[in-house]
Amino acid sequence: MSESLPPFDQPDAPVPPRPEDILVFLHDMADTPLTWQDQVGALPDGWRPLTPWLRGMKPIDKDVFDLQAAADALSVIPLEHGVESFAMVGMGLGATVALRCAADSPALVRGLVLVNPLVAPGGRELRRQRTALRLMPRGRLAAQNIDKDRLLAAMDMLATLDLGDAPEQVDCPVLVLYPEADRAAREVAEQLAGRLPQGTARAIAAGARPHQEDPEAFNAIIADFVTSLTRA
Repeated sequence: MSESLPPFDQPDAPVPPRPEDILVFLHDMADTPLTWQDQVGALPDGWRPLTPWLRGMKPIDKDVFDLQAAADALSVIPLEHGVESFAMVGMGLGATVALRCAADSPALVRGLVLVNPLVAPGGRELRRQRTALRLMPRGRLAAQNIDKDRLLAAMDMLATLDLGDAPEQVDCPVLVLYPEADRAAREVAEQLAGRLPQGTARAIAAGARPHQEDPEAFNAIIADFVTSLTRA
């Protein structure tokens, strides 16, 4: 019969690995999750990227886009991935969804990077884009895995967008990025950052799609931001 080891000689139980931190990338309305292909492999150690479709924008989704439904769909991420909270990077419409989610569920969101966020009703430019979209062949969009009706529905939502006091309800660090050459975008970013309790607006040298125009510089900004969340 084997003898048991004295209590002080018992081997230590293995320490379970720490769950990876989650960074969710949310695409714009005329994009797909593939738009983030230059970002998913460039995160600091310990961070895992997720690139979901915005709910209602995937061609096989049952329903068309709805802002609240898209934001609510993100609230299950901690349960699905075994974490308490997560951070997000959002572009355009994706930034608006991220903002709505952070306002509704502040305990779940550690930080946000919002790139050219859509935070006010669309004006003349949105009407111009919608007219151009109506004239675009469905097949051309389908070849890019984009559904024309879903895109039009998202534009209709933006025409009457009202976030109310959502920015004031966001309880995490938020970095709002805008093209330095775009005065209108700067005004939007600075106004939004001013309403966010922990908001900062920052100009970037690239244009409206910095993650593709200068991915190296964009990735460095993201890496610095999530590293600051890890230290907090």
